[in-house]
Amino acid sequence: MTEGLGLATLSLRATTLSAAYRRGAVDPVDVVDEVLRRMAARGADHVWVQTVDPARLRAQAQALRERRADIHSLPLYGLPFGVKDNVDVADIPTTCGCAGFDRYPKASATAVQRALDAGALFVGKQTLDQFATGLNGTRTIGSHCLNVFNPEVIPGGSSSGSGVAVAAGLVSFSLGSDTGGSGRVPAAMNNIVGLRPTVGLVSSRGLVYNNRQFDCIPVFAHGVEDAYQVLETIAAFDGGDPISRPDADQIALDVRPVAHFRFAIPDRLEWFGDTHSPACFAQAVQRLQALGGELREIDFSPYLEAGALIFDSAFVAERAASYGEVLDRLPQALVPGVAGILRRASSHTAIDAFKAQHRLLELRQKFESQLAGIDVLVTPTVARPFRVDEMLAMPIERNAEVGYYTYGVGPLDLCALALPAALRPDGLPFGVSLVGRAGSDGWLRSLGRQFEAATAIPPGAPGANA
Repeated sequence: MTEGLGLATLSLRATTLSAAYRRGAVDPVDVVDEVLRRMAARGADHVWVQTVDPARLRAQAQALRERRADIHSLPLYGLPFGVKDNVDVADIPTTCGCAGFDRYPKASATAVQRALDAGALFVGKQTLDQFATGLNGTRTIGSHCLNVFNPEVIPGGSSSGSGVAVAAGLVSFSLGSDTGGSGRVPAAMNNIVGLRPTVGLVSSRGLVYNNRQFDCIPVFAHGVEDAYQVLETIAAFDGGDPISRPDADQIALDVRPVAHFRFAIPDRLEWFGDTHSPACFAQAVQRLQALGGELREIDFSPYLEAGALIFDSAFVAERAASYGEVLDRLPQALVPGVAGILRRASSHTAIDAFKAQHRLLELRQKFESQLAGIDVLVTPTVARPFRVDEMLAMPIERNAEVGYYTYGVGPLDLCALALPAALRPDGLPFGVSLVGRAGSDGWLRSLGRQFEAATAIPPGAPGANA
């Protein structure tokens, strides 16, 4: 059936594939066969840590085929997806990219289980910067997965495999993690959408935490509506997650578009020597103005200071609380950059932790006052495409530069939507992020789809059948 339906060229984007299922144009078994074909064709691309046995995957697809009558009650029916390997999937080791850390969960993370219950097809666990500590995708033992545009450019991290799998057209969506940008940077580097919801809107139970009050499970997808199709399914209050929001079902995930809005951009734009990104960002700003946006500038210093707290304060000690025992038990299994961060983490005192908490509260209040009268903050997602060789030469400094625009979202309790904005003259993608107050997820969707329609860039790399 695959050949007759032309599945080799079928887009796996969630909304397109869901519509094809409803028309009866495809069925899950054929889609799974096509996914397996595409994965085999890419060979050892280092996207996957572990994949589901093909026979088991086909059996899951066959079970869904037999449930076609339930398609309207299964919003993710037949959509193949992957999960970052710091998020639990039942009976599959969670390794966090560290041999010997393995934990063997009996239950899937709440978000994963909700996707499965909605009819999604789990394909496998995806690679990451070790312990999700990094934004570049190269902090791995052995080889890292490759940017779909240029292998000499970082794929983005820490959810590197999750972003690349979507951009390469291997899955309809991926679930990752985001502390300081890991749900947005891989999206920007590979020309797809990265949706970081309000913390607590999606349960993070089953995630190996870096900073529990900043962490969330983001969605990688081909487009805005694809990402929100998934978010609508996995968002819910979870009584087993102390960070979960009791008002999760009251947060609107879709709102009417507005004819006029105010958006702010940073008063200090940093490009780290790049010459193409400034023009791409200026073009995105003009596009937003054409959509009815009124431009403002905002003091970016509180945002930058809040973002720096992730690594430059006692907040980093939470990583040691989560998985620091590995440093004593298996130091040889750690990437040097990760080991260095864990060593620093252990040096902080309880007094340091209180000082960091108090300063963050001050910064949140200050930034909220600056947002008065502003509907959305708009930033570049990543200042420029960083090369792998320069990242390996200066891993700490370059990683911080990658996170310049993304770090502040979590500490300031914001939500964000990373979108493709342009293809640069050098052929590499450039993306922007719409950043909103907690609970404004639906507003970001409305503006995001308008911006996406006006930009009209096909997702992923050219010819990726994404």
